[in-house]
Amino acid sequence: MVGNHNSGRKKDPMTEYSRMGKKTLYIRQTTKDGKNWIDDPIFQWFKRHHGKDWQTMVRQYMKWDVQSWREKSFWRCTKCPNTGLLGNYVSRRQPKCPNCGKWQNDIMKIRYGGQ
Repeated sequence: MVGNHNSGRKKDPMTEYSRMGKKTLYIRQTTKDGKNWIDDPIFQWFKRHHGKDWQTMVRQYMKWDVQSWREKSFWRCTKCPNTGLLGNYVSRRQPKCPNCGKWQNDIMKIRYGGQ
């Protein structure tokens, strides 16, 4: 057998039930001669700016983007349990929770003639 099979990432008791999954990120590349491919300059500058933490920053930007989108596009129903993928978030397009019937706020209740 070749190699040390115990050389991978070590198990951490604090993160026993979570792991990092591999995802593919496509970065545009250009070439002039067909042999040497060069990454997009924006990506090169991003890696240069953040160094070894560039993947952490990509994950952090994803988190910030989702948080701002969720705050802008959804409201929380306080009656429904916070379970599942969307939890107790309801789209702002829906003035009333489809699960429990709670109105988003009193203004929506008056606007849409709710009882």
